[in-house]
Amino acid sequence: MTSSLTIRPYRPGDEAAILKTFNLVFREVCGPSYVDRTLEQWQWAYLRNPAGHRISLAIDDDGMVASQYAGMPMRYDTPWGEQLFVHCVDSMTHPNYRQGLKAKSLFVETCMPFWAHSRTIGDALFYGFPVDAAFRIGQRYLKYELMTVIDYLIRDRELAPLPAPPGIEVSKVAAVPLDVGGLYDRVREDKRCLLRRDCRYLQWRYVENPARADYEIWTARRAGRLCGLMVLKPDSGLAPDAATIVDWLVPEADSEAQDALLAAAARRQREAGRQRLMTVMPPWSVEAKRFAERGFVWTASSTWMQRRMIHNVCKPEFTPEYLATTWWYTLGDSDLA
Repeated sequence: MTSSLTIRPYRPGDEAAILKTFNLVFREVCGPSYVDRTLEQWQWAYLRNPAGHRISLAIDDDGMVASQYAGMPMRYDTPWGEQLFVHCVDSMTHPNYRQGLKAKSLFVETCMPFWAHSRTIGDALFYGFPVDAAFRIGQRYLKYELMTVIDYLIRDRELAPLPAPPGIEVSKVAAVPLDVGGLYDRVREDKRCLLRRDCRYLQWRYVENPARADYEIWTARRAGRLCGLMVLKPDSGLAPDAATIVDWLVPEADSEAQDALLAAAARRQREAGRQRLMTVMPPWSVEAKRFAERGFVWTASSTWMQRRMIHNVCKPEFTPEYLATTWWYTLGDSDLA
C-alpha cells in the first residue's frame, strides 16, 4: 500500500466517489451494454438494506476511491439462532492502482479491515460469486473456499405444459403480502439454514429495488390462505433465451402449491417467448428433486459462463460440510438475478 492511500470504512458522503470509480471500472469490464449505476440504486443496496452494510474503501489524497471491498449482510435463521451472512459484492480497483502492487494487491489490503471488523461484530460468514481473477486472488490471500460450482435447473419450452392443480388460486401481486410471515414460518420448519424471507426483506429485495423493474411476485392461496410465493423474471436469465424463477417460498410437503406456481411460471415463459425456464436450488434439496420430476434438467453453468459459490467461515459451527448439505438458497440470495 502506498503512503498516498488511506484505507477506512465508508463515511456518509463517499457515495459520489464510489459511484465514479464503480462506473468507470464496470463500464470497462462490461462494455457498451453497461448502464451506469445511479445514486438511488446504490442507496437501495447499502443504506436501505434492512440488515445494514459493510464497506471498506481505499481513498487517495484527492478523494478518489482507489479500491473497494463491500458486502450486503443478509439475516439467516440457523440452529444457532439468527446469523448474518455477508454477501460480498461490488469489489473493484481503479485502473490507476492495478499496477506495481507486489505480493498482495490493493484489493486484498482493502479487504483485510473489512473482514476484521465483520468478525469483531459477529458476522457468521462471507460468501459470493467471484469472477475468475477475484477467485484466484481470493484463494491465494483471502482463504476463499469453493462451496459449489453452480448448475442450473432448466426446463425446455418444447415439453408439455405443466398442469395447474384445482383448488389453488395463483395471482401476480404488486407488493409482498403481509401474511408472508406465516408462510415463511412454515417453510422454516423444513430448513436448517435459510435466508429470512420475511415481508420486510422481500419487499426491499424485489419491490423497492430501483435497478429491476422485471421482477414479478406470484402468490398461491388455498381457501384464502397463503401457501406459496414465487419471484419470477419472465424475460431474462443467466442462460440465454431464458425466463428465471428467482425466489421460491413453498412448504416442502405442499406439492399442489408447488405445481400451481410452476404452471404459472411455465405459462409466463411461453407468453414471453423464452425457450428455457431456469432456476437455481441446492442439488440435495427436496425442491430440486421435485423440479427434476417435472421436466427440469441439470445443466452446467459452464455451458455459457461458469458460476462459483465461495465462502469464508467466521464461526466454527458453520463447517464447509454443514453448509454444503444444509444451506438452502436460490438465485435471490445472490446478485446474479
